[in-house]
Amino acid sequence: MLTAGCLGPSDTAPVGSAELPARREVAPIGVNGLKPGDFWNATNRAALRALGGAALVAAGDALVATPLLATAGGRSVLDHLVRCALPLDGVVYDPGGEAFYGEFGFAPEWTGRALNTSEQRWVSACMFQHLNGSGEHVDILLDGRHPSLDFSRDEEPFAEFIVEDATTYGNAFLSGAIVGFTCINPDLAGALSALSLSCPLDLNLLVLERSCGLLPTCGMAFVGVCDLACTKDAAGDQTCHTLPLLGPLLSPLLGSAYPETIRTELRASDVLPLYSGCGLL
Repeated sequence: MLTAGCLGPSDTAPVGSAELPARREVAPIGVNGLKPGDFWNATNRAALRALGGAALVAAGDALVATPLLATAGGRSVLDHLVRCALPLDGVVYDPGGEAFYGEFGFAPEWTGRALNTSEQRWVSACMFQHLNGSGEHVDILLDGRHPSLDFSRDEEPFAEFIVEDATTYGNAFLSGAIVGFTCINPDLAGALSALSLSCPLDLNLLVLERSCGLLPTCGMAFVGVCDLACTKDAAGDQTCHTLPLLGPLLSPLLGSAYPETIRTELRASDVLPLYSGCGLL
């Protein structure tokens, strides 16, 4: 599944977590292998929302009761959920003793209390990035302003990830029909144009295929090019909105700004396999 981990911020170290180091020692690299059909399943979505409203751990390292344990698809959602939320040394166990390990650490304190809104958004953005409807699982490097994504790019394998992919944000712990948003980074459009002459003109078809697969509807909305839906700070980290162009202007009125955004970067060799709707030159 995911191949890297981190530690998240915490005033006190709850069960299965640790304090945040000054900088990650392991790159935030994952593999986007979460099936959209599992994640957007109505039963699984309801179970995920229920988990977010209370502490993840009941006693010791024991996971609270959840319907996600009842099916293979639900367990896959739970696996990615724990990996996104807990730090590298975080672990919870189901009633049968199977371990679910943390990796990224976007909500390390979830073991002892319910998620707050910002944590819900960070965990959601992480899970959205790991959706893959194409069936081609590739490594993805996560980037954003969260302390858990603070790492040095001076060493391998970071330098291999040169193509900025999509940015995701939203809140999967809400009950609306649309709970997630994705925009395409211009770098990806340029990379696809250089590699293929058969990409669809409407690139949202490619981006949504990654998030939704063959589902006729899912909880993601495509908002276009990130430059039109997001603003960047001095470090290049994005605050994104639910509407392109007008979003940054109307966000004070609509309350629709999401500073909890995650963008991914790909190896050049993985661009076409991930966006299989494009053929070779």
